[in-house]
Amino acid sequence: MDDLFELEVHPTYLHISYPPGHVIASENMQDKWRRIGKICREHGIAKVLIVADKPERHLDTGSAFDAGRALAENMSGLSVAICFHDYEFDELSAFFKTVAQNRGVRMEFFSNLGDALEWLDVNTGENAARSH
Repeated sequence: MDDLFELEVHPTYLHISYPPGHVIASENMQDKWRRIGKICREHGIAKVLIVADKPERHLDTGSAFDAGRALAENMSGLSVAICFHDYEFDELSAFFKTVAQNRGVRMEFFSNLGDALEWLDVNTGENAARSH
């Protein structure tokens, strides 16, 4: 799995952008959520925006459960907005979300960046990125 991402640390949220062609798969999922959670703790950030264009998903029900559990183990108490353009959120997406929410993560899926930022309640006009 290509696990590279661009990271912007804003004063009130962490913005993670995956490149085109990103594949959502079970490999290295625990490590990915661990790294993101660590960055949030280091910067005292409780809100995360994850963005990708038309990602491809390679998950079954079991790996979606494991991914949701891994997210919660590393990011419990945080708000996570996942904004995927040209992506159809389905029952497996809802299951992943439920697993994470039941373990303390506030999260939602979006297809529109503006809606995701509004849900996170971040004022993008005053949140210039800090270097990381």
